[in-house]
Amino acid sequence: MWIDMSDDIERRHTILKPPRVARILQDLPDRAPEDLDRRYRSLFEGVPIGLYITTPSGTIVDANQALVDMLGYPEKDILLGMSAASLYEEPGDRDQEQVLLEQECMIRDFETKLVKWDGSTIWVRDTCRAVTDEHGHISAYEGSLQDITVYREYERRLSHMARHDPLTGVYNRHALAEILDTEIGRARRYRHPIGILMVDVNRFKEVNDRFGHTVGDQVLCCVAQALCSAVRETDTVVRFGGDEFLILLTETDGEIEIVKERVDTELSLHGQMSFSDEFPITVSIGTAHWDPAAEESIERVLHRADVAMYNQKQNAIG
Repeated sequence: MWIDMSDDIERRHTILKPPRVARILQDLPDRAPEDLDRRYRSLFEGVPIGLYITTPSGTIVDANQALVDMLGYPEKDILLGMSAASLYEEPGDRDQEQVLLEQECMIRDFETKLVKWDGSTIWVRDTCRAVTDEHGHISAYEGSLQDITVYREYERRLSHMARHDPLTGVYNRHALAEILDTEIGRARRYRHPIGILMVDVNRFKEVNDRFGHTVGDQVLCCVAQALCSAVRETDTVVRFGGDEFLILLTETDGEIEIVKERVDTELSLHGQMSFSDEFPITVSIGTAHWDPAAEESIERVLHRADVAMYNQKQNAIG
């Protein structure tokens, strides 16, 4: 935890032996003080996690080599004397840690992002405690930092896999349930309708039969890309199942027809959508609105959009 403190560089060697450690060392009279200092320094430098000590003004007065390497600094002397606040990517995280320390005098496993020497960032897990003198005044903060960047990236990938279709990369139906809960609450609060577009790829079974499933997968990916290009960043594209997609338009007011036109335009712009001049890829789209002032359930609206899509599909095939 990097906390603002008063500059007290001369206390540095005293800080290296906090009161609790000093008391333990006093119980070992057969050791010379210089030997004990060397042993403590060897432990400080040898552990494989980053260790730091700051003075009451936030100046870094000590750091082990593991921390220097973790932050990518070419040498320790550059890190020493720096304001620890400058290492935080989000100043608000540092403020939050300071509040926790003021309340408990210790924080455990606080996760935040730090900026390395080259400007890149890493996720770290910070554990820190306040060191007080014989008068009960804070003389330093000392703590440890563990690099958890790989762990956080693994978590992010798992979360993405749980919410996204592995083939097309758009949201899956599991994520749709969560998104609907959020958007329905927002729509009721601001009294904005939600637009629903149910999209189905025409003659998709024929694509698989004539060109193979690999080409069929390419078609689905291209359709998903076209749908994403046709909507705003605030809208949602979902693979609803098989060759069927759903578009959720938030805060909509008559844009459904405009979006339908954009979808047709985007499909026509993707040359790879036509794997044969005599077999262009097209979609059928059914639309519906959910009005927060009405009594109709969102499930009913989804059903109406699905029926409208099915009717258009039958007309296209016929």
